Amino acid sequence: MRVRIKRYLEGRFTTQDYDLKIEGKPTVLEILTKIKEEIDPTLSFRAMCRASICGTCAVKVNGEHRLACNTRVEGEELTLEPVDGSQPIRDLVVSHEELYLGLKRAKVWFNPREENVKLTPSDLKKTEKAWDCILCGICNNVCPPLLEGREFGGPSLFTKLYRVLVDPRDGLDEERLKELTHFRVENCIHCSSCNLYCPKGCMPEKWIRVIEGKLIQKGYIQKKDEDFGFLGF
Repeated sequence: MRVRIKRYLEGRFTTQDYDLKIEGKPTVLEILTKIKEEIDPTLSFRAMCRASICGTCAVKVNGEHRLACNTRVEGEELTLEPVDGSQPIRDLVVSHEELYLGLKRAKVWFNPREENVKLTPSDLKKTEKAWDCILCGICNNVCPPLLEGREFGGPSLFTKLYRVLVDPRDGLDEERLKELTHFRVENCIHCSSCNLYCPKGCMPEKWIRVIEGKLIQKGYIQKKDEDFGFLGF
């Protein structure tokens, strides 16, 4: 197998090819590890849990954003690149700083009520998919508004926000909803790319749609005249 890797170092990209003897259908992470351990120790990439729950190993595999640890490949050629829309640091490693800063600005954590609030099974059902988010950032990497530089919080941020927004234990209520206007949820074009590429099936566009509906209902934003909602789930 010929593995072509788009590498980044000191402000510029280069492409490097590696020839490997591969049997079966290894994961992309296994291939990267083999290259680093047996051919080129200077190759940089991220990987922690190796079980598709930490989200750090996201890369572009033959042009598509995937988790390296759970993407199996076969064939004669493989092209690996850093993800789109994130500042590259070295080779396949990119910065996650903007993602984390966005979550901090949006305060995606609980502000518990003084009284004890019990959760019902139906309450848990509403947010169980959103809780599966592992912050890999792939939904942001394939989001047209973010890639075009528009003001938009991004699918990952709204997925995290949805969990606390509809949770009866959170005490911010109207204050939290009002603050959401700063993240321009109305700039989502509802293309559902985030749904398609999310490795955990979190359905970010669905939660964006719910949040947008709540803001419209409260009069904080205006309903768009045109939408691509027919692409939503």
